[in-house]
Amino acid sequence: MSTSPTKSPASNPPIIPDPTNNGKIIRRAFLLEATLNLFTLPLLTHPRLILSHILLRPNTITPSTILFARFFAGIVVFGLTSSLLFGARNTRNGIESRRPTYLLLGLGEAAMLPVLGMEVAKRGGVDAALSVRAAVVSMAMLAPGLVWRVYVCVWRTEWLGRYREVDGRGSGSGSGTKYGAIGMNED
Repeated sequence: MSTSPTKSPASNPPIIPDPTNNGKIIRRAFLLEATLNLFTLPLLTHPRLILSHILLRPNTITPSTILFARFFAGIVVFGLTSSLLFGARNTRNGIESRRPTYLLLGLGEAAMLPVLGMEVAKRGGVDAALSVRAAVVSMAMLAPGLVWRVYVCVWRTEWLGRYREVDGRGSGSGSGTKYGAIGMNED
């Protein structure tokens, strides 16, 4: 067992965003995506109506189908959207959460694309849940987001933002400051 003291997050020194890498692009992208996620609300409030337009055989909608659609919508509206709104803030925690948020959203998209591809491959057969059109449109909506996340997390890490810790006197200059790098390559 280690006897080293623990550190409270409240003991972190205050920060100021790095003026050259303030995360402005990603903050706007987070807010745009959070806004677009709100279009999932009808799946939460009127699942039968929305599913009747998405599913290949709307007459097979069951209470279980409605429950799982509401679970999915709840995750998108409340889970993903709140993470995006949290990351849009220019605070230490907001800046530090941007990369993990994008990685997790990208992993979800990367997992959903092959599932939708399998639906396309079923070509509306008896075991297909979605029409080919619904699956292709869903893939077309997910793929650009995944490409964007990979681009940002691999090649444009500076867009995620950086910050400078402010020394205890409230000044951003002097020996008590350093830049917090967000990305694969630490400067």
